[in-house]
Amino acid sequence: MMSLLEALILFMNMGSDSYIRKYCLDKFQSNYRLSSDDTELVVPSIFIDNDYKRHMSINIETGLWRCFKTGEVGNFLKLYAILEKCSYREAYEKFVFEDFMAGYKGRRPIEEFDPNQIDSDLDEAENFKVVEDHPFVESRGVGQFKFYVATSGKYRGRLIIPFINRNGKLFYFQGRALGDEQPKYLNCKNLKSSQVLYPFDYGSQEPLYITEGVFDCLSLQAVGLNATTTLSCFTSREQMLQLSQYAGPLVCAFDSDDAGITGRKKFMQLAHWIRRDDLHTVVPPEPFKDWNEILIKKGPDFLKKSAEKTGKLDELHLTYLAYEKGCTI
Repeated sequence: MMSLLEALILFMNMGSDSYIRKYCLDKFQSNYRLSSDDTELVVPSIFIDNDYKRHMSINIETGLWRCFKTGEVGNFLKLYAILEKCSYREAYEKFVFEDFMAGYKGRRPIEEFDPNQIDSDLDEAENFKVVEDHPFVESRGVGQFKFYVATSGKYRGRLIIPFINRNGKLFYFQGRALGDEQPKYLNCKNLKSSQVLYPFDYGSQEPLYITEGVFDCLSLQAVGLNATTTLSCFTSREQMLQLSQYAGPLVCAFDSDDAGITGRKKFMQLAHWIRRDDLHTVVPPEPFKDWNEILIKKGPDFLKKSAEKTGKLDELHLTYLAYEKGCTI
């Protein structure tokens, strides 16, 4: 049976012509030997000096590797972190979160950036202007975060919620209507929303809260919790595969309505698919429907205390929630 890590790496490789193969062949250049089936790369061990006997083997389809001299084993992210002399967090963010989305382009330097200037090749990003003290943003209690407004084009007049990576590059955004325009949210075209997670602290081992919407996510981040959003109450396989590499526990923090309860069930099923059992959940306390509403009406202290009252996410808990809300799952 294919392991979880093999499934994850193979899934990511479907997006391009094998990130792993390209990287490894380039990294070891001519100092390697390919197995007869063209899947195993036999190379000098990275843990031994002058290993002319080549005691290390890398599966260039799955990224799993082993040093037969030292007994060291690992996945591709660990290998990448060692070779590039970066943290596992940086390897995770680059390979899983950036290169999987954008296509492999080699190592990119980490540079300081001006958040008032957007570095992006997304359509219409040139029409976005940074906005300070926006009334709508302030009314939602998240004024400390960066937002933009679209001055022209398809998103004109909408509040732009940016998804910015650690290099300061805008890789995704949502355009939120400020009036009665429909739909309320317009997503950019470069990626499907089901492929995206809002940026979070990838290297943390604290609980990661997964919410339905951006403003709920920002509300939790505002009180010091690590949070992201799936942009709906239904988690996709792509999103769950990204979450699978997070080192801390996962907390499903969807809304308290029927859709949120149903969404929790799918979240749990997908998490079991990637063999994660450190699952928790938390529901906004009544009479509140979501986390942003709590921030607005009750303040940050009450929000943080409420969000930290997590429980184990399992079938029994879901049955109890459904019974309490009078819905079926």
